[in-house]
Amino acid sequence: MAAVILSPFYLLLNYYLLRRMLLWFSTLNGFMGRIWFAAPFTFLFILLVLSPLAAAFTKGRAKAFTQRICNYWLGILMYLLIFLLLADLTALVFRLIRHQPVFSNPSREMVRIGGGVVFFAVLSFSGYGIFHARHLKTVRYQVSLAKSASLPSLKIALAADFHLGYNTGKYQIQRIVRRINRMHPDLILFAGDIFDNDFDAIQNPEGLIHAFRELKSTYGAYACWGNHDISEVILAGFTFSRKDSPHTSDPRMDAFLKSSGIRLLEDETLLVDNAFYLIGRLDASCQEKSGITRLAPSKLLASLQKEKPVIVLDHQPSQLNELSEAGADLVLSGHTHDGQLFPGNLTTRLGWENSRGLLAKGKMISIVTSGAGVWGPAMRVGTCSEVAEITVKFLPSPD
Repeated sequence: MAAVILSPFYLLLNYYLLRRMLLWFSTLNGFMGRIWFAAPFTFLFILLVLSPLAAAFTKGRAKAFTQRICNYWLGILMYLLIFLLLADLTALVFRLIRHQPVFSNPSREMVRIGGGVVFFAVLSFSGYGIFHARHLKTVRYQVSLAKSASLPSLKIALAADFHLGYNTGKYQIQRIVRRINRMHPDLILFAGDIFDNDFDAIQNPEGLIHAFRELKSTYGAYACWGNHDISEVILAGFTFSRKDSPHTSDPRMDAFLKSSGIRLLEDETLLVDNAFYLIGRLDASCQEKSGITRLAPSKLLASLQKEKPVIVLDHQPSQLNELSEAGADLVLSGHTHDGQLFPGNLTTRLGWENSRGLLAKGKMISIVTSGAGVWGPAMRVGTCSEVAEITVKFLPSPD
C-alpha cells in the first residue's frame, strides 16, 4: 500500500529531473538538443527509474542485476534531487536580490553553468560514496563497569548491519573477519541485520560460511536478529509486507549462522564462564516467531544476579531507559548506519538518543556501531563502515 501511495511522487520527481537534464544537455551543443540524443537518453533514464520495480518482481540473475543497478541509482537519485533543488533555490535568491521576476526563464549561459556545477557535485558525491562504502575502519572504546567479575577485563569485537546479499559479499566479510581477528577478542558480537531480507541474494553462501568460521575468540561468536533478517519483499531498499504476514527469518538464515559457528540469541540469556551475562534480544520487528513474543527488559533481566556484569545485544537502540532501569550494564546495538549518506547522518541524530558512539544512561553504557555494510544505496558519504573494538574493565563495586 505504501509503495502505491509513494509511486506517483517518485514518478513526478523523476519527470522533473528528466526535464531539467534534457534542458541542460540542449545548452551544451546542438546535437544534444535533438531527438537523436534525447530519445535514447530518455529510454535509459526510464530503465533506471523502473529498476526498483524490476528488482522487486524479478528472480534469479535478473533480480541480482536489477537490484544492484537500483542500489546505485537510489544514491545518485538522492544527490541529483538535492543539488538540483539547491541550484533552483540559489537561482531564486539571485532573482529576488536583483528584483527580477521570480518565474523568469534563466539564460542559456546560467543553465549551462548551473547544470555543470550540479553534474560535477553529483558525480563527486556519488563516486566518493561508492568507493568509500568499501572502506572499513576500526573504532575503539574503553568502558569501565563497577561490577565484580572473575576476569579483570573483556575485549569485545562488535559488528552489525552486514546486509549480506546485493551490497555485501565474500570479499567484504573476509576483510571484516581479518579485522576482528587482529583484535584478538574474547567475545565476538553481531548486532543484527546480518542479511538483507532475501537469502537467495547471497551468491556464495558456502564461501561466506567458510569466511565466518575463520573467526577466533575466547568465548565464541553470538548474534541477534535485526529488522532485515526476515523474509519480505524489498522495494527501493524498503521492505513491504501485509500486517498479517509472519515476521520470521528464512530457515536457511538460521542454518547459515549455525554452520558459521555463530550462536543466535533470541531473547536468551547466557552466563558466560560464570563471569558475565550475555543477552541477545529479539528485534522489535521480529516480535512474533513460533509463538514467542519479545520480552520487556524488566522481564528479560528479572532473574539475573545483578552483582555480575550484564551485557545486552539489541539491534535497535530504542529502549535504553527501560534497559538501564532493568539493570543492564552494557547495551550494544547497530541499525542506524549513522545515517549512511549525508545529510542522513544529521537526521538520525535527531531521531535516536544514541545514533552512533557511546552514551551513558545512569550506570549503563550504550554503544551503537554505524555498521560494517550498507543498506539500500551502495554508498557512504559522511559516515564510515566500521568494526568496534570495546575493552571492558571490571572494577570492584563501591557499595
